[in-house]
Amino acid sequence: MRPKPYHPIRALRKILKQTQATFAVTIGASKDAVVSWENGRNPLSPPFARRIALVTGVEEQSLMKTSGPLTAQHGVYKLPYTLEDYHRHQKTFWGQTPEENVRRRLRPCADTLELVFLAAARSEAGEGCSRLPGVLDSFIQWCKQAREDFELGPQIDAELATRRSPITLNKNYAGWREMAKTDPTMARLFGFKDNPKKGDQEMLELTIKDTVPEWIPGESMRARARG
Repeated sequence: MRPKPYHPIRALRKILKQTQATFAVTIGASKDAVVSWENGRNPLSPPFARRIALVTGVEEQSLMKTSGPLTAQHGVYKLPYTLEDYHRHQKTFWGQTPEENVRRRLRPCADTLELVFLAAARSEAGEGCSRLPGVLDSFIQWCKQAREDFELGPQIDAELATRRSPITLNKNYAGWREMAKTDPTMARLFGFKDNPKKGDQEMLELTIKDTVPEWIPGESMRARARG
């Protein structure tokens, strides 16, 4: 049986000991995309090469070559890429723990997002319209796509579960009675039970003790009252 021709993605997967499906999730691509790269149907794009290099520590340029070996930077030298390089990259570039990874990257990313949003909020010269709504929608769509590409649903749900908190809502009886008609599920969650003896303007404060916020990109995902 003739051996398969060299391909950098296949070579990288073998070093990392990952299946095509696992590697696809790691870099946020479909398994079909990985297959198409490896069989030569589609070329690896520079943006994906950069993403893979950022994830694994392999040298980006070596991913774009048609012959090996894959390389990693060791000071001023380029040496053949190994599994040890991957583990070293994870610890030195990203951090020893997932929490450290997030702390290292969150602030610069938040600064960038703030700068983009502030720039987009400035009206275009002479037109008087803001680009912010379009930029915000692009960001929301990116969040949804990232959740799908990297299969982050279970992890997002687990993180949201750590944000459980009480929600208190203070309404008059007229407001509670209206909620009972228009949103009976929410009224039941708050434990509202109508008391005919209470006037419409009398106030009632109710609390849901343990609430998990919804995952809604573009909005706060900290538990809060709705009303």
